[in-house]
Amino acid sequence: MSIAVSGTEFTDTDGVDGLIEMAGSAQCDAVEFWHPKNAVRDGIDAALGKLDRAGLRVACVSTPSQLYGTGEADGVSLLHEAITIAARTGCKRVNTYFGHAPVVDDRRAIAAYAAALAPVLDHAAAEGVVVVLENEFDAFGWDPAGSDVSRRPVALAELCARVGSPWFGLNFDAANFLCAAVSPARDALPLLLPWVRYAHVKDVRRAPAETPPDGWTRYTDHGRAYDTAPLGTGELDWPAIIASLTTAGYDGYLTLEPHCARSILPAETARAAGYVRDVINVHAPSHQ
Repeated sequence: MSIAVSGTEFTDTDGVDGLIEMAGSAQCDAVEFWHPKNAVRDGIDAALGKLDRAGLRVACVSTPSQLYGTGEADGVSLLHEAITIAARTGCKRVNTYFGHAPVVDDRRAIAAYAAALAPVLDHAAAEGVVVVLENEFDAFGWDPAGSDVSRRPVALAELCARVGSPWFGLNFDAANFLCAAVSPARDALPLLLPWVRYAHVKDVRRAPAETPPDGWTRYTDHGRAYDTAPLGTGELDWPAIIASLTTAGYDGYLTLEPHCARSILPAETARAAGYVRDVINVHAPSHQ
């Protein structure tokens, strides 16, 4: 397993300089490049050039794309762009999200998503790139009905089986499942392991006070509040999760996204990377 760091921690005006610093803090050689966010300031050529000169590979090209609901057309276009960037950089995966609608109808949603995804997967197959779907919760209040299929492991497994393509898989985000009131280790990972192609690593805990601790982020999902936390101090059993991934043969990236304030990001990234390496040493020594 290899450690990468995510460019989602930065804004449109940051470029990739902070991402390069973050990778240095983690002592890793790979980053999750967010398109278009990480390229807005300097342009795609200059941004990728900076990463290359820093000796950093692209582990995943991530996008804020959704293929279900009103954002489908823009999402498809953005994914095609991301696949082209991934092929250019030698990256093997692009990340996307499901989407949402006013009502919960998993059967209809799965059929609609699979249909919208089909031409994207044709492009992905031609370039040798896997499209990974990240499971989500209602982090931004966009899905009050809870229509996003990816928040329900059983429905998400049905979607993966329906798509049935080697060019489609999952970005398993354990913390996002916890924020969706799902036990990631008990109720999600065992069911979804066959389709896991990528993984995000962060920690969260149910909010214990009126305000989050300094430097950390609070999210609310359908009335439940969660705070991000230093890795290993929240509610997620990362040793068990990494051990399960290892047993299933996963040997890909564990991408850090602490979701903390910029003032503590370098230190927290370094600490999180050390924690993950310690867990891998114990629970997945053959996957280092």
